[in-house]
Amino acid sequence: MKYLSAIFVLTLYISCSPRLHYLGDVYPTTTEVDTYYSPDDIEVDFKVIGQLTGSNEEVYFGDLDGIKNAMIEEAMTRGANGILFLFADSYGERHSVKADLLLYRK
Repeated sequence: MKYLSAIFVLTLYISCSPRLHYLGDVYPTTTEVDTYYSPDDIEVDFKVIGQLTGSNEEVYFGDLDGIKNAMIEEAMTRGANGILFLFADSYGERHSVKADLLLYRK
């Protein structure tokens, strides 16, 4: 019975997580990601290493902050130094977010 409960909780957690899709390059993992909402706010030289989208359209759970936080975590696993949020769309409880992942040039 314990195992069934654990499987149920894990399944519920996974089904409530936002869906993330990444297209781009991967670098060594980072531990911190700067967040931007306008390219004008970025004061360092950078290159875009990929595009990341996040949504809860398939699962109908979660909010924009949850999607944003999941995208920041994903950006760290892809080796980004920054994430530039480009687009957010909401229709009722459905949300979709698009961002560029940034790598700072030395």
